[in-house]
Amino acid sequence: MSPIPENFKKLHQGEEFLRTKTYEAIEADEDLSRHVAVTERIMDFLNVLSAKPPSKEDEDTKAVRLLGMRLFNGCAAALQLIVTGYYQNAAMIMRDLLETVFLLGFLGLDRTKISEWRTADDATRKKVFAPIKIRTALDENDGFTGKKRAEAYNILSELASHPTYKGFRMLAPKGSEHHCGPFFDFSVLKPLIEQLASLAVQAGANINPLIEDETKEIAMASVDCIEVSGEWFERYFEVPFDRKKIKEMKALLNQRE
Repeated sequence: MSPIPENFKKLHQGEEFLRTKTYEAIEADEDLSRHVAVTERIMDFLNVLSAKPPSKEDEDTKAVRLLGMRLFNGCAAALQLIVTGYYQNAAMIMRDLLETVFLLGFLGLDRTKISEWRTADDATRKKVFAPIKIRTALDENDGFTGKKRAEAYNILSELASHPTYKGFRMLAPKGSEHHCGPFFDFSVLKPLIEQLASLAVQAGANINPLIEDETKEIAMASVDCIEVSGEWFERYFEVPFDRKKIKEMKALLNQRE
């Protein structure tokens, strides 16, 4: 057997240096610290949801749990890439997160669609569940005409998921030439952490209504998800949050065995 190449070890050392530098930058910034905290709490909910299936789980609920696993892994991978300086690669994963969040939102409009989605053949998937079909359905349901969902999807596609010339801007630290390998740039780090938090909050909001026959542990994690998301929305989008309702939900849960 051959030893691991030294260049891989050196690359790892560089990544760990950037991780430390990034953590320091996050801890020094109140908003970034809050974004990372809400992302962690939503990921905890997704982890509990994935690891603790209900006692009588049907295939549709299982499919939702598996989407939760995908979201957890996506958030974890995106975060690891962000903190080690692979910004464009993190954005690639974030587009997948966005697409999965939209899918959950679409399935939430009509729960019977879960069965249709999980059993769909290729033709049905492209006809009914293509990303553009899902975004259009969500916009129509919400009465949105500005196509903001398409805009967000296209930006991540152009800058990261698709190899475009415009996307090369994510390979260049601010004020510098293009850089091969990971690097630190606070001006890129900040919006990516913000976007990841937004995606995590949307993930929690869209998967929560699709869970049925909850265990107490899942229910408690679900309430925590609602609480931290509500506080985050209140702070950054000025959406009033009803803390009294959360308190009542917690009281009821504490009475469960």
